[in-house]
Amino acid sequence: MFCYQKNFVHPTSPVDEARFWALVRATQWNENIDKYRATGEASLKRKLPAFIFQATFDETPSKSGRTGRWRKQAATRLTGLVVMDIDHVENPREVHGEWLKVHGDLKELGILLIYITPSGKGLKVVFKADPAKGNLIDNQHAMAKVLGVEVDESCKDASRMSFICKESDILYLDNELFTYENPAFGEKYNAEYRSGRSGASSGGLRVYESTSQQVNEATSQRVEKAYHGIPYARIVEAWLGDGKVEPGDRHRTSLVLADHLRYITDNDPVLIERILRETPFVAEIVKERDEDVAQTVKSAQGYEFLKGIPKRMQEALQKAGAKEEKTGDAVCRPSDISPMLWTWGEQIEALFDDFPLLRDICKGLKRNQYPAALFVGGGLLMTLMTRCTYRFYHRPEELRRLNNSTFIIGDPASGKSFATRLYTLLAEPIVEADKAGKDAINAYRELMKTKGANKDKPRKPKVVVRLHPARTSNAQFIQDMVNAVETVDGKDMQLHMLTFDTELDNTVSVQKGGSWIDKQSLELKAFHNEEDGQAYSNVDSVVQNFIVTWNFIYTGTPIALKRKVSEQNFGSGLATRLTCIPLPATNFEMMERESSVDTASDERLREWAYKLDKMKGELPLQKIVDELYDWTARRMADAKENDSKADEMLLKRCAYHGLNFSAPFIVMRHWDSIRQDGNYWCGTFETDEVDWRLAELLTNIQYACQRHYFGAMAERYFELQTQEASVNDRRRQKTIEAFKRLPDEFTTEDVMRCFVLANDAAARSRVKRLIDDHLIEKTGKTKEGNVYKSRFRKTGITML
Repeated sequence: MFCYQKNFVHPTSPVDEARFWALVRATQWNENIDKYRATGEASLKRKLPAFIFQATFDETPSKSGRTGRWRKQAATRLTGLVVMDIDHVENPREVHGEWLKVHGDLKELGILLIYITPSGKGLKVVFKADPAKGNLIDNQHAMAKVLGVEVDESCKDASRMSFICKESDILYLDNELFTYENPAFGEKYNAEYRSGRSGASSGGLRVYESTSQQVNEATSQRVEKAYHGIPYARIVEAWLGDGKVEPGDRHRTSLVLADHLRYITDNDPVLIERILRETPFVAEIVKERDEDVAQTVKSAQGYEFLKGIPKRMQEALQKAGAKEEKTGDAVCRPSDISPMLWTWGEQIEALFDDFPLLRDICKGLKRNQYPAALFVGGGLLMTLMTRCTYRFYHRPEELRRLNNSTFIIGDPASGKSFATRLYTLLAEPIVEADKAGKDAINAYRELMKTKGANKDKPRKPKVVVRLHPARTSNAQFIQDMVNAVETVDGKDMQLHMLTFDTELDNTVSVQKGGSWIDKQSLELKAFHNEEDGQAYSNVDSVVQNFIVTWNFIYTGTPIALKRKVSEQNFGSGLATRLTCIPLPATNFEMMERESSVDTASDERLREWAYKLDKMKGELPLQKIVDELYDWTARRMADAKENDSKADEMLLKRCAYHGLNFSAPFIVMRHWDSIRQDGNYWCGTFETDEVDWRLAELLTNIQYACQRHYFGAMAERYFELQTQEASVNDRRRQKTIEAFKRLPDEFTTEDVMRCFVLANDAAARSRVKRLIDDHLIEKTGKTKEGNVYKSRFRKTGITML
């Protein structure tokens, strides 16, 4: 019996006949395959389940310690089946027809399954292994010779995945597929595959008719594996440079190399894997620990594809003698974000079963609008969890809060009303709690109107009001924020303020005047709950320091965002604190008409809002934090490779965003582990790969959107810094070079000559400055004729 893997974060499971037919008939996967064929979007294929025909696997722990039958070559148990992958087949059904004409009954050849691959341009052939012919790759070459095709060498590993197909794409199937096993084949080759040896075996029958045929094949492979006439091996050698890739750096380096190879291989994962396997340092880790090179390539495939070839690869191409196509500048600006929105939407949809509230949050929207809905929903849900904390990898001794500063950016009438629906439902617990406070304040103000100047004025009540519109005075906002304190587990906790507005344009306008002045400081300090304070002379403003706890969510236009974050204020750091998510244009498409009111969906949102509003305590998210550390380290390595300070700057806070927005959904997923403690809910649980998938997706979206909105601005910011520093360096360099030209002992004439000064007065002035800076000292005077001249010497201190 063979097995399958639902996706990369799940262990493998056995496949029987019923499971096989359920997979190939599933509407969801059939639709994915159709879309993949229509768009060529690789992420659609990567989301498909995959069969592993050639092996099953022993139980082993994952990186996070979870035990399961993970797809690892080192845990291989060969089934006796062989899978052969035939790529670049324009008419797969015709090729199959030719095989039938030539060979008749394919069962005589040991073939049990033939199907068209998800691309529609390839064939998978599954057949029985013959131990006499050798191992898996030996058997593939033997069958390829019989069928008259070429073998994809990347299928030599026992753990090789084969993405599922549609039922209609199955060209041949023998039911023996579901029961066939060949223990003798496993006994002969299991140990070799577990130790990482999957190349052609010495006992195999892969022979060539003549030496000239071997030469011709080797030559054709070299031609295939070249970029603009330069072999990939030479380009990789130039990319690596003279230094050796040391243990500890090899996996990370292979990941960066896989990423960069995408730009010169037509983004072909099979070719990239082949190049990596032939790279010496990668071959080392394959031999040592059965490195999963295919997974490395898949990880790199998930990175954003940029317009320009990365700087390090450009330099390697130049060194190797290849001329790359000029498809973008060396800074590698990000591509249009619109296609990514569809991809992210599909990835969010794939998480609906694991995080069911996502389905309600995205209700009625197109898939490319799902990211905006997820971030609005996440921002509101984390605000409800204001009594919760977590620890981050930076300064883990501090308890962090769940903070967000969210902007949803779209054209007018692009469908931003979904945010109002989510606010109405999810903010209801805060709205209800605020009623008492607002009623008390309004009653106080009415009472103040009736009191004359000589009458005793009532004391202003101290109430909790957390919701604040854009038009809120600074004094009122700060007073309410300071008053919003609740005792949680014996400690006072300042609760989050919340501002929601569907018109960022309005907010930007009012911030120019009285009601918003100085709130820009609060916006900056809210993200890390930094301390602020006030000391005004008016009687309504209490002199005090306070911690800023404020989450805000706005929807607005690109023009409003440009007014909010500009080149003039970019250095403030607001951009990296913002979560800016695009809401795409509707492109004249009507939304789906709803036949009835879905009250159940609204009620589920309300129910979870009230539950999360009573959450408290430190969240057990350490595994997610560890993964985020590794994620950031990988992207930081990319930024270093590209020598991009802009990427480094935009990257640094992404992990906070990914964790904050995923936290509510992770808590909901583990609600069975949550217990009630008085009026609150709390509890511990252990996160897993599914939780990380959501956190990773959110972090990837944040990073891509940061680069989309602020990448060019960040590049310009550092370019200007470099230019200014360069000018100053050049000016300063002239002074340093002049000082170096001075002899160790000298006179004012030497100063005039070396510094190119116009007269003796300028030289004396320069000498005084050098003495004051302790760079030189006076040694005395010498008489030349009837004139005494002062003499000086260098002190040995270097001019900076």
